[in-house]
Amino acid sequence: MIIVFTYAHPDDAEFLAGGSLAKWVEDGHDVYAICATNGDLGTRDKFITSQNLANMRKNELKEAMKVFGANEPIFLNFPDGLIQKHPDELKEQLVYWFRKLKPNRIVTLDPWKTYEPHPDHISIGKIASEAAVFSCFPLLYPDHLKEGLEPHQPKEIWFMTPMEHKPNRLVDISKTFNKKIEAILCHRSQVEMLADLFVEGADPTHLSDEIKKKLREGLESLLNMVAQAQGSLSNGKIEMAEAFYALKVGAGHFNNEQEIIKEMIGFPLEEPEIH
Repeated sequence: MIIVFTYAHPDDAEFLAGGSLAKWVEDGHDVYAICATNGDLGTRDKFITSQNLANMRKNELKEAMKVFGANEPIFLNFPDGLIQKHPDELKEQLVYWFRKLKPNRIVTLDPWKTYEPHPDHISIGKIASEAAVFSCFPLLYPDHLKEGLEPHQPKEIWFMTPMEHKPNRLVDISKTFNKKIEAILCHRSQVEMLADLFVEGADPTHLSDEIKKKLREGLESLLNMVAQAQGSLSNGKIEMAEAFYALKVGAGHFNNEQEIIKEMIGFPLEEPEIH
């Protein structure tokens, strides 16, 4: 199976679905990462330049993909925080890569979270969804066909850590949790930027050597708690999980009419599939 992670910033997939990415690589699937932005805003350091930060984050993502054993990441290099200003260009590029890579499964951010303030997260989820359901139309971007790329329709799209809908897929990451942590630690710039999330009272702008040593412990503790909470959705079948809401892809739409009707008339939601 070919699985393509499509996300906004170099660390998005590692934090939200790194255990699943690692598991799918170990299971023999062909896994790619498409990163939409260059990540050139993600710092609290006033003295680093945007270009140096972008280069740093690109190298961090390359390191993380090596930890997973996944393919070399694909960078689209849109400016961080400004995807919403480039929807047409981003959609064309994603359709191009979906036709080129021919994925069975797209994994992306959930753009329908009510309390999602980051415009890049919203934009990439929506535009990746558009690209997934439109990439099968030969009259869309016909220049792709001139390059030898055939229309392609992914079978499904998985939204990472859904909040507005009960997850219908759980991936057992009990054996790949440690690899997830190692991959996240490759993103040193982001772990330090989010230091106060992992170590109470830490000042991300003035990190002592002692605090830096505690970051791994705090990171691992927090993500362990999240993984166990998501694992609890399995009713005791697995200990640690990452949760997704998966939808089948149709031509120009999601192929989920039956599920919507069942929910509308009050059928109980099915237990999530475990992968």
